[in-house]
Amino acid sequence: MAEVHIKDMDEHEIDTILAEDIDFEGHLTFKKPLMIKGKFKGEIKSTSSLYIGEKAYVEAKTEADIVSSRGKHRGDIVGHSRVELFSTAQVEGDITTPDFVVESGCKFNGYCNMGGVRRDAPQPQPAAAHQAGAPAGQQPQQQQHPQKQGNQQGGAAAGQGGSQQTLPLPQPGNQHAPQQKPPGSPSGQGGPQK
Repeated sequence: MAEVHIKDMDEHEIDTILAEDIDFEGHLTFKKPLMIKGKFKGEIKSTSSLYIGEKAYVEAKTEADIVSSRGKHRGDIVGHSRVELFSTAQVEGDITTPDFVVESGCKFNGYCNMGGVRRDAPQPQPAAAHQAGAPAGQQPQQQQHPQKQGNQQGGAAAGQGGSQQTLPLPQPGNQHAPQQKPPGSPSGQGGPQK
């Protein structure tokens, strides 16, 4: 596999450079390419490119068109076009971008989202994932046994005693199916007598 090399940016093409001796804190918004060589803490939001120098330290929630880093970045990064991490880069935080370029040697600790399901989206419950594997109309064996045990232990009708907690979860698309009557039910139905 060939090694990845990211194209170097000529500093003369960058409109604004925060030099190595600058320690800045706050909210940074810009519309033309910017390079940080010093320290920055806060929030960065741009429609242009952000370049982070090799000796730079950025602790920020960062959003820009292109984020290209050689230095240290702590916080989430959103790169609307691309995120580039050179071999000297160190990133702690999540990255969201459609194009992610990484040189060998960089350190990245976080999650990367390239247009898929958001990490904070609700995840399916383990029981639902287990049910999805069962053929349509069938309940998984694991969920049938607790119902049998609950009905054998007291013969109580649904809504009385502890058997209510052992009933299986309803299957998607089969929520209005008639319930089976538990053995020993006084009315022949699952609920209490009227």
